Amino acid sequence: RAPARRMRRTAATAAAVACLGAFNLLAPHLPEPRTWGQIAGLALISFPLAALVVAALLPFAGSRPAALAAAAAAGAALAGLLIAAGLAGTPATLAKLVAATCAGFALAVLLRTPVELAGIALLVAAVDAASVAAGPTHVIVEHHADVLDTFTLAFHPIGSAGAAQIGVSDFVFFALFVAAAGRMGLRRRATWVAMTASFGATAAISYATDATLPALPLLSLGLLLPNADLLWARTRGTGGSPDRESGTSS
Repeated sequence: RAPARRMRRTAATAAAVACLGAFNLLAPHLPEPRTWGQIAGLALISFPLAALVVAALLPFAGSRPAALAAAAAAGAALAGLLIAAGLAGTPATLAKLVAATCAGFALAVLLRTPVELAGIALLVAAVDAASVAAGPTHVIVEHHADVLDTFTLAFHPIGSAGAAQIGVSDFVFFALFVAAAGRMGLRRRATWVAMTASFGATAAISYATDATLPALPLLSLGLLLPNADLLWARTRGTGGSPDRESGTSS
């Protein structure tokens, strides 16, 4: 059964990657809608397809951290080769997404309690906001487009050859949060849905305000809000209700 299960998991991952890749390649050739239609396409199709890759890889989140780190390094190396070969668009984006997911899974093992998870979510949200406002990310966005392209995933809006970019690190934390939520008995499905929606919300607010916005603040809210009662119970030491902490409720 184990080999068959591994084959099914691998096939599911390959299918998720193929769907994202196919849509990302097809999107520029579709009729161009208005800008809000493009934002809707990113929020309802592109970002969920990327998040689906993370979901497809979740069965591997329990692998040994060394194996996950090796997979992340291999994905990053493949992305580097693809960029060097002139395939910096969709092919490199897919490799970076898999690498980021494996890295997030490996890091999730380091967190032991929901309180630690919540603390990391708040910390990275604050750091990301400061970095985009006036820190290293701001400098890269303004003056180093080539560096930005290297460390972001590119999603084509419908009807456009341009790209909406999400940082590789944002998907590292997406994978970390959803894997840790499952291990710690939080609401993994609701967390996945809320965090996926956060990417679309960030894109919409960014367009409406004509400003570059960090993704991690809303991503962190996507972890914290669906699990607020459970996290509060753990903080108070009451543990929460076991049936609500199964990770299967939504």
